[in-house]
Amino acid sequence: MSRASTGLDASLGRRLFLATALSMLVAAALSVLTTITQYEDQLQPFILAKTESVALKVRNDIEYALSIGVPLDKLRGVDKFVADLTEVHPELSKIEVLSGPASAVSSSMPSEAGSFAGSLKHGMAAIVGIATGQTTGAGFASAEIMSGGQAVGHVIAHTNPAFVVEQMQSVFFDSIVILMAVTLVAVEIVVVLTGFSITEPLRKLEKAISLRAKGDLGIYENSSRDTLPKRFVDQLNAMNAALAERVAGLRRAGVQAVDQIAERYHLDRRDAPSEATIIDARIPLFVFCVAEELQKSFLPLFVAEYYQPSDLFDKNIMVGLPISCFMFVIAAITPFAGGLVDRFGNRRLFLLGLLPALAGYIGCYLARSADDIVIARSITAVGYAIITISAQSYIAAILTKENRAKGMAIFVGVLMAATMCGTAIGGILADWLGYKSVFLVSIGLASLAGLLGFMMLSRDVGVAQGGKKPAGAGSAIASLIQNSRFVLIVLFCAIPAKIILTGFLYLFVPIYLASLEASQSEIGRIMMLYSLIIIPVSPLASSFADRVNRNLAIVIGATIMSGIVLLGLYQSASVAAVLAVVAALGVVHAFIKAPLIVAAMEAAEQSPDITRTSALSLLRTSERIGSVAGPVLVAAMLVRLDYQTTAAVLGVAIAAIGLVMALISVFGSKGEVADA
Repeated sequence: MSRASTGLDASLGRRLFLATALSMLVAAALSVLTTITQYEDQLQPFILAKTESVALKVRNDIEYALSIGVPLDKLRGVDKFVADLTEVHPELSKIEVLSGPASAVSSSMPSEAGSFAGSLKHGMAAIVGIATGQTTGAGFASAEIMSGGQAVGHVIAHTNPAFVVEQMQSVFFDSIVILMAVTLVAVEIVVVLTGFSITEPLRKLEKAISLRAKGDLGIYENSSRDTLPKRFVDQLNAMNAALAERVAGLRRAGVQAVDQIAERYHLDRRDAPSEATIIDARIPLFVFCVAEELQKSFLPLFVAEYYQPSDLFDKNIMVGLPISCFMFVIAAITPFAGGLVDRFGNRRLFLLGLLPALAGYIGCYLARSADDIVIARSITAVGYAIITISAQSYIAAILTKENRAKGMAIFVGVLMAATMCGTAIGGILADWLGYKSVFLVSIGLASLAGLLGFMMLSRDVGVAQGGKKPAGAGSAIASLIQNSRFVLIVLFCAIPAKIILTGFLYLFVPIYLASLEASQSEIGRIMMLYSLIIIPVSPLASSFADRVNRNLAIVIGATIMSGIVLLGLYQSASVAAVLAVVAALGVVHAFIKAPLIVAAMEAAEQSPDITRTSALSLLRTSERIGSVAGPVLVAAMLVRLDYQTTAAVLGVAIAAIGLVMALISVFGSKGEVADA
């Protein structure tokens, strides 16, 4: 069983993590400043050159009219002509045609970049301008209108400061998103490398010393890497082995008293038991989930590009069909995946799940129609269901009752971090390499996940817990349906949470923000805020749940709050309101994700013939019902109701469901759903 890290290894791990995080934060800040400075320095000359080109075009057209005998003050349609040009070129704020010679050719604000201090100052000024909506990049270009060798007028084209601010804001936030993705990847790598190279050897050293202090002289568990802690434990094991050989020699000589000594000091224990940890599954799961999430940002566009008239359905349906089929296949496969994990073990199932996942990625790369993409994504879904359930049950199997919520928060955090990284990196790769090339990257990452899983996952984890015989999918479902506590958790907590996630966040928010004229970049950043908040808040929420040991009560309260949060959009039509609601929803759902899994496992333990894996499989299957129902329910409400009313109705309904669950939990006559 896994235990919480204590002592030297925990202290060293925390300090190393903080030092790494601080250095990455400083590096990220300098990177953003450099990016903003260089981009602004390159943007300003480009805009001024564009402004000069437009001014020259207007000058040339007017001079042509003058050359055929039309006086400048008799020209008609000039205002409409320059207004149309201004609309076509958003870099310009206005174009003026004035009489008389021009007083200047061009003007722009000088850059302060050059030295490091100048670049730093310039970057800080640019960020302040981004935050305040102001910029020093205003300028103009002027061109004289010549007729008969004399200047009879001039054209002035003014740059648009709002356009500069918009472009700078886009680059700034895109840089932040990329840096967050890179930071999350780096954190995962640091956590795993620290665990295997530093904290695990120290933990095993600490355990060996502790056992020896208690009089245990058996063989101690040791690290496989050649480190100083390993050498020290090897010396202890060698000393214990020599002592055991002497005892064995006395036994052969007929000395009976040594049997009691051997039993007291565990001298007959010659094999050190292997101890699995959460870190074993963390990095393989993270790498695979990043591979899977790479396509999320462009899949509908990918389907639209390869749509053929001969495909099964209309183009509007086919664009969303791969997502629906993916979710449906996961819902259908998950219960059977749980039974397979109990029968064959987590490690073997993790590796087998890679086969359909890789086949699906290859199918997407070779796809020639939308039908091919639907089939390929459905095949990938089989592997995704098997791999996520095997990793989740691996973590669940090595957790103790005292740290279940915290351990499940790690699982949730890995998925959230992978979602952010994969979505951000996948969009960038699609721009650079094209849609299909991204699936080659997915193939490489999934293969790496398989190699890491083969090396890191323990063979011994995943057998049916507590000697329970694994139940088939059908018998597991039948048994859990009779478990009223588990059923109520699924119906009143798990499904509503997924309805909000897929119906509100994935469907309602993008459509509503588009109606508020938010840009695609703004929509993406607001939606990513949900995952960004869950990543740091979820471990804190889970630690709180472990301390109070009231997981179901926390889940019920968070369910009620998630409904109340949606009421924030009622009679508040603004992008800022949506941003606030999405952020609040991220905080509330952080108190649902891990405690919900723990509450479901605690409920499943009341059924003696159900393993944790079977319970997790059915929980995940039930959640998929909410995932499929959410978009349908919200879309149906939007047909009849406006956006604000839809959010309010959905919020009231979810809050009411949570209140019903609270009443059942408190006043249930037999206490089936009372939290342990």
